Amino acid sequence: MMKSREDHTAHGHHYTYQGNHTATEAGEGISMAAFAILVSLAGIVGFWGMACLLAGLINNGVFGLGHKWLAAIFGG
Repeated sequence: MMKSREDHTAHGHHYTYQGNHTATEAGEGISMAAFAILVSLAGIVGFWGMACLLAGLINNGVFGLGHKWLAAIFGG
């Protein structure tokens, strides 16, 4: 049950509601955890992509990698 409290201010009466905020806080905690997991996964995927690109450059060189990429795209 929400309780109301009346505060007197220079602009008149002001009512604030003080209730149980645990559901809101739990929802915010879950949202922050989900955001942290998604950011971590995006970092892992980005790192994996950079590692694959670096391995392709080391094995084939810039022109070899470009040639093989174009061959894969256009079917050559």
